Amino acid sequence: MPSKPRHPKVVIKKLGREKAWGTYCDNEIEIDPRTTGKARLEALIHEYGHHLDPSLPEKVVTRNAKLLADFLHKHNVRIIEPNDKGLNED
Repeated sequence: MPSKPRHPKVVIKKLGREKAWGTYCDNEIEIDPRTTGKARLEALIHEYGHHLDPSLPEKVVTRNAKLLADFLHKHNVRIIEPNDKGLNED
């Protein structure tokens, strides 16, 4: 059985230049702190999708993230935004 992939580190930082809710690179997900609620849930799922299968086209990752975020949100799964500074600490 293949080994389970290591979860990426999640870093909260402004992504003004990238014009994105989030990015994924080198086993690290970056999320813009201005992204909140359902959009943050979708961004986390989207970037984790890139982590799980980097070969998937962007269109597929986007569609899957939206479908899963909509499903989870419909079933009362919510993102609680803690003090974002704490997420960057190891």
